[in-house]
Amino acid sequence: MGKRRDAREAVLESLYGWEMRVDTDIRELFEINRIAHRLDKDNADFAFRLLTKTIENVENLDAEIAKFIENWDLGRLAIIDKNILRLSLAELYFFPEIPRKVTIDEAIELAKTFGAADSGRFVNGVLDAISKKQSDPSLE
Repeated sequence: MGKRRDAREAVLESLYGWEMRVDTDIRELFEINRIAHRLDKDNADFAFRLLTKTIENVENLDAEIAKFIENWDLGRLAIIDKNILRLSLAELYFFPEIPRKVTIDEAIELAKTFGAADSGRFVNGVLDAISKKQSDPSLE
């Protein structure tokens, strides 16, 4: 498992804790996960930037996700799947130096590891549709 994957796992676990206990300080949650994943400085910096970009933009990210989940309400999504989509979209939008394919592949792996049996396929479908729309805005 790569160090960036560890960083993404720390972000996912922090987002999960944040969503379950909104009154908890996100820095505290992140610090616990940073230590648990033994992130070096570069990966901890990447993870914290990804976490803060995700939280700062959560309403816009959720609105974007909602456009692409056919026959589903955002509130009905599994918390893990929703947070994988959130952090992956934040990565797609705010970290252009990371290839889209890498972001999507990493999201699928997170979904397979932490989600339900169909999570990998679901996350792949949503991110693929969003990525195609970004490449060709006429597909909306």
